[in-house]
Amino acid sequence: MKECDSTSTVDKTIRVLLTLAQENEEIGTTCLGRKLNIHKATVSRLLLKLAEHEFVYKNKETGKYWLGPAIYQLAMTMADVNFNDVLHLARTHIDELSDTLQETVTLEIWLGNSTVPTYSALSQHPLKVELPPGEILPLHTAAGAKAILSCIHAERVDMLLKGELAQVTPNTITDKTLFRQRLVEYNKQGYATDDEELHLGISAVAVPIFNSIRQPIAAIVVLMPSSRFGQKLEPSLISKLKKKAGVIGTEMMKRGIRY
Repeated sequence: MKECDSTSTVDKTIRVLLTLAQENEEIGTTCLGRKLNIHKATVSRLLLKLAEHEFVYKNKETGKYWLGPAIYQLAMTMADVNFNDVLHLARTHIDELSDTLQETVTLEIWLGNSTVPTYSALSQHPLKVELPPGEILPLHTAAGAKAILSCIHAERVDMLLKGELAQVTPNTITDKTLFRQRLVEYNKQGYATDDEELHLGISAVAVPIFNSIRQPIAAIVVLMPSSRFGQKLEPSLISKLKKKAGVIGTEMMKRGIRY
């Protein structure tokens, strides 16, 4: 095979994988070829080779393809490295913000379909909030998850919110139309809130952290007893949160961390 032919094949293969990732759903050979302006037979040959190495998989019932376990493994390896980098970078800023606000501040990491608190600086106040680290949080209740969702394309949000929204507390929003409206509001104001939607007696406010290509990859969350929430939720607190999120995002960019 000539070098130019080899290069062309690699280029087409990469384009196939990128298109599958962007679709967020299974896609047929004909449709994929049409999108890429590549002959169906060529697309079929590339997919068969990718499937052989588990970079894509074929649904035997529909005959359509999507990303396979090898892609997931590569992504998880990269995410694990960058996850630790983000955590190490953000820890000092989380501590400083907690000292300034005198409330518990948490770093909530986006996992692609859920969020998880990874590090918390606890408030020194006798009445404080402490959530267990590593707990996967519902997307429609946690402030950090909602702050991130508000910055994600609407079609992707719809995919993530398939099924009914569980009623976690009496304050939980379970109507999807209303929830989508809230996400629009959160996006406009640059922060999201949890008004006893996840735990009764606990409220939170969060702002997203963006990577170098403006994708939300985490959130800074301030948690407090609901009795203090109305008094503390003011422009100065939001400003401090947004500033810290911006600093962390900038430092990530300088260190080449995309997550």
